[in-house]
Amino acid sequence: MATLELALTWNDGNRRFKDRITARRVNAWRDIFPSGLKEGLQGKTEGESISLDFAPGTLVPAYNDGLVRELDTRRFRSVSVNGRRILPHPGRFYPLGLFSGLAGVYPGTMTPARVLAVNGDAMTVDLNHPLARFPFSLEAAIQSIQDKVSDTGGLLYHWGEELCDNGPGMQARSPNGPTEFITPGFLDRDDEDDGRFYAAPRFVGHVDDTAGDNLAAMYGRFLESGMKVLDLMSSVQSHLPSGLELDVTGLGMNREEMEANTALAEIAVHDLNLDPAIPLSGPFDAVVVSLSVEYLADPVAVLREAAQRLVPGGVILIGVSNRWFPTKTTRGWTELHEFERVGYLLQLLEEAGFGGPMGAESVRNDWRPQADRHFLETRGVSDPVHVVHAFRQ
Repeated sequence: MATLELALTWNDGNRRFKDRITARRVNAWRDIFPSGLKEGLQGKTEGESISLDFAPGTLVPAYNDGLVRELDTRRFRSVSVNGRRILPHPGRFYPLGLFSGLAGVYPGTMTPARVLAVNGDAMTVDLNHPLARFPFSLEAAIQSIQDKVSDTGGLLYHWGEELCDNGPGMQARSPNGPTEFITPGFLDRDDEDDGRFYAAPRFVGHVDDTAGDNLAAMYGRFLESGMKVLDLMSSVQSHLPSGLELDVTGLGMNREEMEANTALAEIAVHDLNLDPAIPLSGPFDAVVVSLSVEYLADPVAVLREAAQRLVPGGVILIGVSNRWFPTKTTRGWTELHEFERVGYLLQLLEEAGFGGPMGAESVRNDWRPQADRHFLETRGVSDPVHVVHAFRQ
């Protein structure tokens, strides 16, 4: 038995993605592996890794023009989420089960399909795997090897599917142009009184400690000692790497929380939903937005302000997960698949004026600390985290 980290690296032009999962209880004799992976790992030990390249259509099904279908919009099973009726919009992904009359598809089928266009009563739907058009590399690193002391009858893993299905590829641009993310009601929130909500300090983190460490590690790939950093929408935690000497200014809603944050050298209290203008001149080498971008009522305006506070070549880093304050989150955010949210954020950054190389990294299925209060309900799985990055030109 072994524990591996599997990392998928790919791009859709100038946007580079790396999607990682922790593969637990890997059984070399029973599990199904991508071509060449098991053979490449034979004889390797803890800390060693291999890398394999895959052409389009070799690890996931090849792109098939016949899977791009023209359907009547009446075949879309509209449902309600948080009081909003879900309708098909160009560029968006939806579970296949929402499309009726497709062979082998049932109402509970969660495989993603992308709506490419909607014209009157007709819609164009791409049923191909989200990664079907892209070549990618796969890196496998051995984290640990354990003696097999017991067996679980009938259980095996298909590691290509575990890595590639249910998300990767959904970050990519639609081939038909910008996605129609922001529709009427998308940016609405149940509770819009931010001043009252944030008046009392909470001193709690959103994610478990492992997820926080993963955020810090991903941020650390773009940060170095001596940088001036703006921690936008700051609170009691900044999730910045502890080994760097950074000059960090925090801008948030609760002064007491920020005063308890030892990473902050300066603080500013400001409500970005009342006024998206950032009341700091900067310039900053980096802007970090941790686990809070989903609360913004006008995200493009705030991101445009952030771009203006960056030095040329400065970086913005946006970290997100699947935990938030439900009444403060914009309704549309909760309708998006977690990987689709990455594509949404990248499109917002482009609209806000960020150009040049962009990308994102994700970590899933990592180990949650045993002392964490959500350990049992999550079966020991850490919160997933995604970090989106872009640079000011």
